[in-house]
Amino acid sequence: DITIQSREKNEESKKDETSFIKSWTRKEVLKDFKFYTILPCLLASPFVITGIVINQSFITESKAWGEYTLAKAFMSYAIFTVITLFFSGFLVDKFTSRKLLLFFNVPLLLSLIVLIFLKAPYSALIFMGLLGITNGFTNILISSLWAEIYGVNYLGGIKALTGALMVFSTALATTVFGLLIDFGHSIESISTICAIYVVISTAIIAI
Repeated sequence: DITIQSREKNEESKKDETSFIKSWTRKEVLKDFKFYTILPCLLASPFVITGIVINQSFITESKAWGEYTLAKAFMSYAIFTVITLFFSGFLVDKFTSRKLLLFFNVPLLLSLIVLIFLKAPYSALIFMGLLGITNGFTNILISSLWAEIYGVNYLGGIKALTGALMVFSTALATTVFGLLIDFGHSIESISTICAIYVVISTAIIAI
């Protein structure tokens, strides 16, 4: 069974439902194959959002937008982040993080599609708003996902590990985006590459 079910139960508890629920240690998590199938999906949003924020001047020039177009669009990002924070907790409680993980990066993918195909200044409000939805959802889902899958006794160590990986992904974004820009890729081309990555990482979860 390779579906994303709770990893809390040990082998004995599968035979005896009255057995105690096991909480995984960080060392055990690192040996779990399913952990590595989830990571690409979770690391997509910090990677893409950081790359976009760091290179907003490049995006503005590529789209021929006004100097403050993206700066104004950050208001849309903030508003939708806050709104999503309010509603995502309810969704997680109702459906669980494991079930929502498949839809986790849909707003991120839509924001990249907007960035690829739309050029009008108003599109900045749309794609930044969609990024805000992903950002708000990320804050809630990641906190509960590891507890659902691996238990709570060693949750601090697991979150520290995944937090470090997310920081690494943001650092990697600055390098990758910078190299792609230096090699002459347009923002549409870079967004297409990111969209393909999001689709593949989501497909891994679906499979």
